[in-house]
Amino acid sequence: MNSVHHSAPGPDLIVIGSGVAGLAAAVEAAEAGLTVQVLEAADTVGGASAMSGAACFLVDTPLQRSRGIIDSVDLALADWERMGGPTADLEWARRYATDSAREVYQWCADLGIEWHALDQPEGNSVPRWHLPVGWGRRIVEVVEARARELGVTIRTGITAEEVCLSQSQVTGVRTRSAGVAETLPTSSVVVCTGGFIGSKEQVLKHAPQLRELPRILAGGSPTAVGLGHGLLEASGAQFTHLDHIWVYPYGTPDPSDASGARGLGIRGVSTEIWLNAEGRRFHDESLRGGYSGTKGLLAQPGCTAWLVLPAAEADQILLIDNEYYGTPEGPNPEAMKRFWVESPYVSAGDGPQALARAAGLPEEAVVHAISELNAAIRSGAATDPLTGRSLVGLHEVTGDLLAVQLFPMAQKNLGGVRTGPGCEVLTPSGDAVAGLYAAGEVAGMAGGHINGRAALEGTMFGPCVYSGRVAGRTVARRTQ
Repeated sequence: MNSVHHSAPGPDLIVIGSGVAGLAAAVEAAEAGLTVQVLEAADTVGGASAMSGAACFLVDTPLQRSRGIIDSVDLALADWERMGGPTADLEWARRYATDSAREVYQWCADLGIEWHALDQPEGNSVPRWHLPVGWGRRIVEVVEARARELGVTIRTGITAEEVCLSQSQVTGVRTRSAGVAETLPTSSVVVCTGGFIGSKEQVLKHAPQLRELPRILAGGSPTAVGLGHGLLEASGAQFTHLDHIWVYPYGTPDPSDASGARGLGIRGVSTEIWLNAEGRRFHDESLRGGYSGTKGLLAQPGCTAWLVLPAAEADQILLIDNEYYGTPEGPNPEAMKRFWVESPYVSAGDGPQALARAAGLPEEAVVHAISELNAAIRSGAATDPLTGRSLVGLHEVTGDLLAVQLFPMAQKNLGGVRTGPGCEVLTPSGDAVAGLYAAGEVAGMAGGHINGRAALEGTMFGPCVYSGRVAGRTVARRTQ
């Protein structure tokens, strides 16, 4: 039988969720002298942040300047608006772009994070996609260590079931752990529980346009099932643009998931071509993000395609969204062996003709598509005559080949709970719920919908760090 425990006087702040937004909020509040407790429903700290590549869209950083890259807030904001469209929150976007070098880049660097790579994904006028050593897991580790150093209590395996309110003011959090219910008193709560992208049911509920697809996979963290959305809805919060779902084109079903709902993202391929059900190439494969990559995939018969690569490059592949297969340190060799054998969406063959037969694709078309690309590579051409893709550094697609069938995969929530400039949770009337704040993906990364309908790569993890810090500072300022 469940028991109920009423706790002693609680902390100044309770943070629900231990991803990077929650940990950043905890650090800010603790540095200002507040007592802070972080509650995490899972048994481990980090959530989706620990699984993330953690690449960040950052503007005018020391790394950019050291490489002669000239960037500016206005240039970045123009790119942001062009990608996100009319639903992008440009006020939050301008704040983030203006502060990103200090609030994300330098803050992480001061905690011991090294930013070691720059890239220019689709939609960016200059390289501003910064990759940290150790990816998201390393950032979670150093921010968690700082939080503990400051005296923050972090509890895992404890679920927040209700934010307690009295006369529209936060008074505590009702929790459950190992069957024991406990009410923790506090005057301030920051909800940082991530999105609902791990629940296919929630994705289709809030984004009905995705129901029209023949198949959509659920990516992201398997623990991202909308816990915080339920807490906030019960607290009277306003939500915005929940139908804005960021979908990647390189998902394939996870063979370890019996339901068939969960997907794995495929990263790390250096030589790949995408073939549709007719055996034809249809897209510049280097643009494999959620913008033109997904548009290209969804325009194909059945909204599916096959990623073809030389079998010799299979050990380079990293499967994301299930850490059984690999972490930022690299793939798990034994798990990857099982994937290649157990996935019914993987085909193998010695050469294009055998691969086409194994995958059930038209042989003549597949042979032609691969031969055409190989001829361009052999000729020394700088670009692919079919798609304009750069051929520099690519090898011919020859020998034993592998094909992995691709499906669209929901990866991020771009909409969420609407918040004010200090991350205070707003009601439908525009009023703030006293003592209640939200940051990170539950708040559409920041504000409710900072990105709009589409996102420049790197505009997820960075704004989560930023909004977490803003929320923690706001609580500290209003508590003292």
